[in-house]
Amino acid sequence: MSGVETVALKTAAVDIEVQRAKAAPDTGIAWTKTRFRSNGPDTVEVVSNRPADFVFTQVPLGGSFAAELTCGTHYESETVGLVRPRDSGALFRLQRSEADIFGVNAPLEMVERWFAGKVPKAVQRILDGMGGPSLVTQAPLPSYLRISLEQALHSRLPLRTQLIEAAALQILCYQLEALSTDSSPGIATHEVQAAREAHAMLEAEAMAPPGLGELASRLGLAANRLALAYREVFGCTLVQSTEQVRLHAACDAILGGAPIKLVASQLGYASVSSFTYAFRKKMGMPPRKWRDAQARRVNRIRSDF
Repeated sequence: MSGVETVALKTAAVDIEVQRAKAAPDTGIAWTKTRFRSNGPDTVEVVSNRPADFVFTQVPLGGSFAAELTCGTHYESETVGLVRPRDSGALFRLQRSEADIFGVNAPLEMVERWFAGKVPKAVQRILDGMGGPSLVTQAPLPSYLRISLEQALHSRLPLRTQLIEAAALQILCYQLEALSTDSSPGIATHEVQAAREAHAMLEAEAMAPPGLGELASRLGLAANRLALAYREVFGCTLVQSTEQVRLHAACDAILGGAPIKLVASQLGYASVSSFTYAFRKKMGMPPRKWRDAQARRVNRIRSDF
């Protein structure tokens, strides 16, 4: 296939096949399709020296995953929108023995050109934030875009590469448009700062994170303004973020060897069985089984794409 190369990688436990296309000269768009195959749930660490001067999004084509960027920011395959990382590396927790992920990225400089000098404020914050905290929005991909992508990937026509590039561009532009057309009222600078402080508090108190009312009281801001600012800055509601923070705190504690009964208690569950039910719903298996599967092996690969 013209302009596309296939790279096979192998660790002790995971077979990885990557199709990657070089950046298109006119749009700057580059895409990858990665296939993971193993005997069970695995963790794959992707190490990269690439400068974090780009934005990207990912589309799960088969299986699901949870990702943790090098800076500690988390996102889920089902809800990931636009990502501007602080660093290029990431840890992928694959929840099944098979996973297929399509990724598309573009340089920040090229994204700015697309808007021809009329960059929306929400997008401008991404462009200005290089080197700062990672930004992850939550904007699940509409089914029509997923279908278009899958049709392009399965095409056997001579223009398959161009079809995939067009689908990739449309997906990334959708995420930028979703961010650009946010209809929320203007958010003041101090409210943006309060939202960031609220998020820091959530992560610092992950086992028993404070609620909206408590956070608003601590920060001296009206609860509705804090909620609005939080959604503007992080692309999701504070409740959604709290659920993710609690889940990842549970995962970290379990991987660190904490007894599951203790973790359940610290998270405020009335019983181990209720915690197990909630954990299985999110991670696809009970906490003890998930811990054993994750602890067996962490696989590392290098990636410069």
